Amino acid sequence: MIETLFEYLVRALGSNNFSGALPPELGNLAKLQEIYINSCGAGGEIPSTFANLYNLETVWASDCQFTGKIPNFIGNWTKLWSLRLEGNSFEGPIPSSLSSLTSLQTLHISDIYEVSSSLDFIKGLKNLTSLVLRNTLISGSIPSYIGEYQSLQTLDLSFNNLVGGIPSSLFKLNNLTALFLGNNRLTGTLPPQKSEKLQIM
Repeated sequence: MIETLFEYLVRALGSNNFSGALPPELGNLAKLQEIYINSCGAGGEIPSTFANLYNLETVWASDCQFTGKIPNFIGNWTKLWSLRLEGNSFEGPIPSSLSSLTSLQTLHISDIYEVSSSLDFIKGLKNLTSLVLRNTLISGSIPSYIGEYQSLQTLDLSFNNLVGGIPSSLFKLNNLTALFLGNNRLTGTLPPQKSEKLQIM
């Protein structure tokens, strides 16, 4: 009964005036499936005990004061379908272990500091419908295989250090409606034709 109550409280932490670090004991809630910690004063590093939360399906921790690196153990949360880590003070790089999260449909990460990342970690995440990696010090080129992500509806790679051309296959994705690539160092020309659904560029 007490464990169930704690699980409910963790799901409802967002938009409050909580402050301080997350209690390591929350990592004992092995059945926890959802965490919503948005727009509150929680901060510090994510406790290592959270590595035990294998049943997580949704994790939203945005507009808080989290610091340190995004933990590698998030790659063990293989049931995740929605991960949002936006508006915090995490340091890069984005861990390559995220490539194990093949069930992800929504991946939003923004405002990464110090160390750059490549886009290698998204390889294999073909179930994504929304990919937002805004202001995350992403460097390198946009991989051509992203044109195989047929479920993708929103792609935001703006405010990074991307170079090279934009894969033409990206403009042929049937479900892509919003594409944001501004404030990079991309070169080349845009294709004359694009998907009819692509309305925002």
